Amino acid sequence: MRPRAYLELATIALIIAALVLLSACLIPSTNTSSTRTEAEVEDEIYRLVNEERHSAGIGILARDPILDSLAREYSANGFSDVVERSSDIRFLLSNSWRVTYRNGSPRLGDDTAGDQVDYCLQSYDLHNTMLRSDARATGIGVAVLGNTVHYTQVFDILNTVFGDGDLVTLYENDRAEDPSWIQLRQFVLNDDTDEQLYEAGSFICTDFAAMLHDRAEAAGIRTAYVNVDLTAGPGHALNAFNTTDRGMVYIDCTGPGLNITTSGGIEEGDDTNASYDKVAYLSTGSEYGLISIERVSSFDYVFYEQWTGHWEAYQTEIELYEQKRQAYEEALGGRTVIRDSDEYELLQNMGRELETLKEDLEFWEDQLGSYYWESMGIVADYYVHW
Repeated sequence: MRPRAYLELATIALIIAALVLLSACLIPSTNTSSTRTEAEVEDEIYRLVNEERHSAGIGILARDPILDSLAREYSANGFSDVVERSSDIRFLLSNSWRVTYRNGSPRLGDDTAGDQVDYCLQSYDLHNTMLRSDARATGIGVAVLGNTVHYTQVFDILNTVFGDGDLVTLYENDRAEDPSWIQLRQFVLNDDTDEQLYEAGSFICTDFAAMLHDRAEAAGIRTAYVNVDLTAGPGHALNAFNTTDRGMVYIDCTGPGLNITTSGGIEEGDDTNASYDKVAYLSTGSEYGLISIERVSSFDYVFYEQWTGHWEAYQTEIELYEQKRQAYEEALGGRTVIRDSDEYELLQNMGRELETLKEDLEFWEDQLGSYYWESMGIVADYYVHW
């Protein structure tokens, strides 16, 4: 064979080899990891997070289907502000992050979960949330939207802060049990949480709710922390108890400095002497109601509405009593002896009417008290955290 022919063959061989190498770069290798579903990646993230927590000496997390639903909805809607505002996820601590693929569609594989957990461990905020020692349960949501994968992990930890700005932490007693109403009432009345002073920027409603929660749990009473959103102004915090005989009871022990009393008894009440232990009444779209714990006989919202109606009628009757008392005193004119028999009989009738009105008012004061807790506003939504 001629030298030229050998040269041509060698050139062709080099071209073929180059094409083979180029095709290997353009065509996906058959040795890459297998495709995983979103649910499989969620399960693997859950397993790997618990491995990290176990290695760090922290309790492993239970898988909560409710938290799963929150996480999946948030991811599936691309971290939508609308979803965040309209679901319970806004009340809970969570990690959320996204990964965008610029070249082609996302592919979930064997390494996806591990890569994402590693990413969280390298991020200060995500790492600290993932390894919160007070977390007991979690939910995970993974969603592929276009060329982006959205990841969310929700924890059963409140996303709220104390007056000093630190995140709220709660003491949980696994042996705590639901109390009866009598047990709860006695505990609240003996506890001095309501005697603390409300101070903006230092000790606020979240501090009161956390304090009562921890004290009740320590006493063996199962307690919930409640977040309330109002239609105007800042939110509020209180506690809930699922009593064995009277159902759900909401307690607000926020002390002096926030809640306001309106005096209105026969003798003007002094709100500085008022007990700040209160039963709260919650109904979305209605005003946030408060009644002193010592005056409560029912925990349905309709009772609060009836009680408010009685208070308004009571105030009207007090005004009537004052008008008649003033008229009686003016007619009497300071005299101790009435010689005119007709005038004497008129004054006697006026006196008897005043006594009857006073007895009726004393009855209502015994039922309602001499002061009224003003509402903080209209309840937009609330979340009960057990």
